[in-house]
Amino acid sequence: MSSLARKRVLILGASRYYSASIAAAKRAGYEVVAVDRTPNSPGFAIADDSAVIDIVDVERVLRYATEQHVDGIVPLNDYGVPTAAAVAERLGLPGISSAVAERATRKSSMRACWIAAGVPCPRVELALTANEIPAAAQLVGYPCILKPAHGIGGASRGVVVVSTPAELASAISFSTSFYADQATLVESFVDSLMEHSAEVLIVNGEPEVLVIADKVKSPLPYRVDQSVLYPTVLTGADHARAVATVRSAVKAIGISLGAAHVELATTASGCVLFELGARPGGGGTPEPIVQWVTGRDYLADVVRSHVGDSLAPSERRALRGATYHFLTPAPGVVDRVEGLDAVRARTDVLDVDVLVAAGQTIAPVRVGTDRAGFVITGAETRDQAYAAALVADSMVKFVVR
Repeated sequence: MSSLARKRVLILGASRYYSASIAAAKRAGYEVVAVDRTPNSPGFAIADDSAVIDIVDVERVLRYATEQHVDGIVPLNDYGVPTAAAVAERLGLPGISSAVAERATRKSSMRACWIAAGVPCPRVELALTANEIPAAAQLVGYPCILKPAHGIGGASRGVVVVSTPAELASAISFSTSFYADQATLVESFVDSLMEHSAEVLIVNGEPEVLVIADKVKSPLPYRVDQSVLYPTVLTGADHARAVATVRSAVKAIGISLGAAHVELATTASGCVLFELGARPGGGGTPEPIVQWVTGRDYLADVVRSHVGDSLAPSERRALRGATYHFLTPAPGVVDRVEGLDAVRARTDVLDVDVLVAAGQTIAPVRVGTDRAGFVITGAETRDQAYAAALVADSMVKFVVR
């Protein structure tokens, strides 16, 4: 425990969206220090102290955390989860264990844990090398999905659907091109009614599902989010089943504090889990989306959890609508982008940004980082928010050549 009057928290990351976590921690009354590998990260201007340190560098993060006498360490993406766990263990701070962090960031370990616990997930075979993938695909059967077994960083990197053996060679080349570790999960393809993501807060050791969203995915063979719609259309027993499945997934991995982001699908026979992260959802998911939809200061509560402060269960209230919609214009070299100022002026737009600049190339969307931008809308209902997102999309003009 630090000798300061206020608790001091270390945020792993200080880029555009991680700045929201720094601001949330300060709103909640904490002193905040931050690290990021990028000099002049925007969060550095908000934090009480900061350092240019890569969040995967455990020893440097440990030294900085020790110097700063921090009371807790908050990871905001998969890269930060093992670091936060290792440093918290060595300093005796609140946190998940390194074993839990490994299960939450290595998909092969995650699946093995779920299978052992009887949590529903697709049939899977682990191929340790690219040469083992054809035999694994034969065992699983077609169609199947390839995804990197480590797969840290999200954004659907290396995830591809293989419909026939003739497609396998190109799929292997794609799936194994993102990480040095060639281990690959070969999964049965889930014929889902709908795919979802869930945002979870661990309240006094128990996972509380704050909101479930529905996803609009890119055309096969890739599995990139095009829109995420809040809240889900699931109701009654279907919603209760999804909530129970999410909670069982989090508990099986052993996440005892902080947040979790869970990906799953509903099928004709029930829910099926895909993957999980021991941190909030990426980008604008925790703020502004979850805060707008639920009325709960999600990021502030995640920080409270990581410094060992108790949390109150959520109050029952009607959920508002939001849409996280991604901009996917035709491929080409960007000349200019028009219409952003008009979109920003809309009262139903919570955030909007373009991720490509003049002279850069817009590629066909195969992974999340191929998307050219996003718009986040908020309204009283889900349908109103989605309609607003489509209008905003039509207002942003990518002039390409």
